[in-house]
Amino acid sequence: MRAVQVMAPGKTEIIDIPTPQMAAGKVFTRTLLASICGSDWPVVTHDRGDVKYPLAPGMPGHEVVAVVEQSDAPGFEQGDIVLDVGYDGSFREFQVREPEHLLKLPSDKPMDEMLMTQPLGAVIHGLRKWRTTVMGQTVVVIGQGTIGQFWTALIKMQGATRIIGLDLEDGRLALGRKMGATHQVNPSKSNAIEAVMDLTGGEGADMVVEAVGSETTYNWAAPMVRRGGSITFYGLPKKAVTPLDFVTLMRKDPTLYTSIRGEKDADFAAARELIASGRVYVKPLLTHRMPIAKVYQAHELAESRADNVMKVILEF
Repeated sequence: MRAVQVMAPGKTEIIDIPTPQMAAGKVFTRTLLASICGSDWPVVTHDRGDVKYPLAPGMPGHEVVAVVEQSDAPGFEQGDIVLDVGYDGSFREFQVREPEHLLKLPSDKPMDEMLMTQPLGAVIHGLRKWRTTVMGQTVVVIGQGTIGQFWTALIKMQGATRIIGLDLEDGRLALGRKMGATHQVNPSKSNAIEAVMDLTGGEGADMVVEAVGSETTYNWAAPMVRRGGSITFYGLPKKAVTPLDFVTLMRKDPTLYTSIRGEKDADFAAARELIASGRVYVKPLLTHRMPIAKVYQAHELAESRADNVMKVILEF
């Protein structure tokens, strides 16, 4: 079967590996679509500093919609469309899965839209960690890529009074406005920290979500939050070791959160319903489609932000 293997930073190959064998109690699936996460390209086009090459075949892909080819597990039948939440390398043609790693998706909804169940569910997982209400609060979302858009949409649903979206791309800021942001700041045109402080009367935001993963944006969070507020570091770092200004952070005395992945029943199932019902409208995020043979070019595009790219979907 075909699989992507990242041989070294900047080098991928489409290789042929043995097709996995069906086993008792398992589900055999065929990959239909995968998409590129912002955590993928730092280990495909660059060396993040914490992984060993070559990566296992299929890695680092983890956003995938598949069809069930065979099933020996209750609740799954041939032809079912499923989301694979096993995090075991989705850039390959076939998988043999534990049933607990699969979430059934509605067959009457566009598959590319339902694929967004994975990133939305991961954001829901992060939001569920918050110990304080969002109702009436001012929230800053640093980064308006796909993940930042989902944070913006969910925070709006929770009743935030002000949502301040930050991004270097005006097109992403415009989309964030449709998702629920009340204010937009482009750090290439104004000082990001000063802009947030002006919008909050010098107090800072109640909550700050960092959804980029760079040294610069990590270090914006503390100056932007009010004393005693909260910060969620959500963007996976582009480098494994990233400097952080702990003096400013500690002086603000915030509650800190981190989050990664999600839980099938609590997070991904909720995301599935939000997308299927139209409460979170994901179609504008699906900007590009490419065949799996162009997987490296797809990662380059996702990193570049060229051509108004948001989400790149890979077709098998």
